[in-house]
Amino acid sequence: MEKLIQACIFDLDGVLTETAHLHYSSWKRLAAEWGFDLSPELNKQLKGVSRKASLDLILKWSDKTATDEEKAEMMERKNQWYLEEVDKLTPNDCLPYAIDFLDELDRNNIPYALGSGSKNAKTILAKIGLTQRFKWILDGNDVQIGKPNPKLFIKAAEAMNSDRSKTVVFEDAEAGISAALKGGFLAVSFGRDEEPKRISHFHLNSWEGVSLETVELGLLIEN
Repeated sequence: MEKLIQACIFDLDGVLTETAHLHYSSWKRLAAEWGFDLSPELNKQLKGVSRKASLDLILKWSDKTATDEEKAEMMERKNQWYLEEVDKLTPNDCLPYAIDFLDELDRNNIPYALGSGSKNAKTILAKIGLTQRFKWILDGNDVQIGKPNPKLFIKAAEAMNSDRSKTVVFEDAEAGISAALKGGFLAVSFGRDEEPKRISHFHLNSWEGVSLETVELGLLIEN
């Protein structure tokens, strides 16, 4: 019997580790420089969105304009603050039980790739000790247009030579789930947010107790 799941693609932030709070504190610090208070509610709209698109949204919300040169400087400053916090990450910052699921994929010879919109993905992977686990690492440096455009996931599937309709994308952001659906993938939302859960094929609150069978059965039932 042919496997339902032929390959997997994992987002990084919010799926294998959690650094969203580091992004938020860095964006909030930047916006405060011109007197804008970035609320947690507005920050939710930045989830899964590229660095440039995030800055454009914050500028729009605060009715502030900036030249391309000024935007580049702002993004670089925000990123430096973020990386200062990322540097403190350790393997203990992997989400609980995530490695157990990767181990099961290895035992069943199911290939998997990283598909993160972050341009810092390789740095974060190294800090949490997962670099050697991923043969294929696709990030924000590999595509011109970020999620919800599906190109990043499509490139990951092409690298693994996997059938998109049998490749599961694990994502915590609505933009990421939308990208997976547009690309013809099986979309599994992850975490506590309702927006991605609402449009995904199947949902996981955490990795605890999750097995290949859990995901396969969930996808079969929901579809």
